[in-house]
Amino acid sequence: MSSFVLVSLPFLPLLLVLKMFARQKLVFLVSLLSKSLVKTLNIKVQYKIPDEYEANKNYLIVSNHLSYLDVIILAAKFPGCFVTSKEIQRTPILGQLTSLAGCVFVDRKDKSKIKDEITELRSALDYGLNVVVFPEATSTNGEDVLRFRRPLFEASIATQKPILPITINYLKIDNCDVTTVNRDIVCWYGDMGFLGHFLKVLEQKTIIVEIILSAPFLPELLPSLDLALKSHQMVKSKYICFSNPAMEAL
Repeated sequence: MSSFVLVSLPFLPLLLVLKMFARQKLVFLVSLLSKSLVKTLNIKVQYKIPDEYEANKNYLIVSNHLSYLDVIILAAKFPGCFVTSKEIQRTPILGQLTSLAGCVFVDRKDKSKIKDEITELRSALDYGLNVVVFPEATSTNGEDVLRFRRPLFEASIATQKPILPITINYLKIDNCDVTTVNRDIVCWYGDMGFLGHFLKVLEQKTIIVEIILSAPFLPELLPSLDLALKSHQMVKSKYICFSNPAMEAL
């Protein structure tokens, strides 16, 4: 982690003058770090990738969101520019790391800035970068896949870059199925603190996660609301809700 900070720091001034060039280099560094972290954290990833996926293309990647671990797992396999909130930017440790990673920060509360934020995403897509968005606009406890917010889909419409829906399923922790009882070991949501949660993750021997790609599709002439609804349906159709042992015992 310290080596990533040292290597990425020189690119921060470049973000002011050569933003996309610097972001491209930071995306590469984040992917290398993420691959290392996946191994360090003993995260075993099972991929289901359709024939329609072409690794040489760049996409607007949209996914359900359960934890900061999602970012590490996705970045390791699909290097990209991640979109996150101003709240995360202000979170100790995570805020500094996301800034060094070249993330795009969006203000969920101030809608007046949305046009500038979409313009930045358009620039990244036009530059050939993957842009990764969690359209639920928050991480959740996994009870459901929340509706997808539509504004950031405008970046795909403007660039006509394909949308790639991805479903994240956390399956097992130390060979035990992930249920409503142990989900908080991997899920990070609400007012959970970062450092304490991360230390708990470090205690686990193995975490098994499934990454399912749906077939990518072009936005064509569809409005952003339709793109959000279509993507949500594709992600949710492959999502596995955590079981509730108490209910199963009845």
